[in-house]
Amino acid sequence: MAAKDGSGLYYGWIIAVASGVILLVTNGMTLGGLNVFDKPLLESLSQAAGEPVSLAGLKARDAITLAVSGLMAPLAGAAADRFGVRPLMIIGAILLSAGYFLYSTADSLSDIYAIHVLFASALATCGLVVNVILVSRWFVKDRGLAMGIALAGTSLGNGTLPPLNAALMAEVGWRSAFAWTSLLPLLLIPVILFVIRERPADLVAQQPAADSRGGSPKTTNSLALGAALRTGNFWVLALIAMFTFFSIIGTQAHLNLYMLGRGFSQMDAGFSYTVLFYLGLLGKIASGFLADRFGRKRVFVSTLAIMSAGAVSLTLPGLEVLWLGLVLFGLGWGGLYTLLQLLAADFFGPRHLGKILGAITVLDTLGGGLGPPLIGAIRDSTGSYDNAFVLVSGLVIAALLISTRFRLDRPVPGTIARDAP
Repeated sequence: MAAKDGSGLYYGWIIAVASGVILLVTNGMTLGGLNVFDKPLLESLSQAAGEPVSLAGLKARDAITLAVSGLMAPLAGAAADRFGVRPLMIIGAILLSAGYFLYSTADSLSDIYAIHVLFASALATCGLVVNVILVSRWFVKDRGLAMGIALAGTSLGNGTLPPLNAALMAEVGWRSAFAWTSLLPLLLIPVILFVIRERPADLVAQQPAADSRGGSPKTTNSLALGAALRTGNFWVLALIAMFTFFSIIGTQAHLNLYMLGRGFSQMDAGFSYTVLFYLGLLGKIASGFLADRFGRKRVFVSTLAIMSAGAVSLTLPGLEVLWLGLVLFGLGWGGLYTLLQLLAADFFGPRHLGKILGAITVLDTLGGGLGPPLIGAIRDSTGSYDNAFVLVSGLVIAALLISTRFRLDRPVPGTIARDAP
């Protein structure tokens, strides 16, 4: 008896789509959807302070979000392993809603920094790690495609919310736009309560899922956190995540202002996020599908090659090259994002995946947290984004070289733990 809904569809696909919806909201609201408010925020904060507020000072909020969420990730991963993901998701949705409402009243950088501690808590409890754990529990076969579908929600959110927020802000002002948008995370709570199930056995109480796409009732091999830390693959994935998270988080954090500085309108600047993240959406789904059929490492390295080409294109003059760079950068990043989670789930196994992903997240959020303020500081000091995008290109190319060191061989016997179903 398989874990299926009334139509005969394997329920894991519903889980993958639901995870995508959750990531659409959590990532879209804390990353791309937030950046379209930068210009009025800087003006309002500067007026309240009686002196100009620097771009680097504002973008330090992103470092706070990523640093705090990175530090919380191991704890959240361990809690998800022990207590399940649903309680954490509900807490995260409430925290995200509260943070957006408080943004509508913010008058200082200290207010914003405090709000981003809430955002960090929301991402740790309702973001990437818990959703990867959830999908990994439901899939063995077709895990790549399922992971791609779920992670496509991050690109869909970051591509959809910026132009919507820009349009809402134009109608009601930035403070009211924040207040109205704060209702969106609360709509996730019914999805979490009535759609999300922790594992196939929760849907079929008397018998675990036998569908070949889901987790098998047989035991599977998993590495404990200590054993994972002693593998080269852990550090390959962690370093690649750190370098590329710096690049993508830093780029998307400044893309709105970069486009405005190149002479584009606010709506065009919002549309640049649609290009970047919708191509990321395509990359996430396509890479998962291709990885299931043509091999993980081949697709892994290819996504970094595409992302590198996009990063280099962003350093070149010309509007056509800029749009091409966004296409390649988004497509490559989307594919890489799926492969990082997929390779971790495959190589390290499901039992301690929350702790291991949490440990990787500490490093990737270190890189991601440095991206926005460091790029902002380069922009403030030089008056240009040129040197910042050269740095981004160098880091992505370094990640490409490191990716060739990933080993597909299985863990050394004796370092594994046997998982119960």
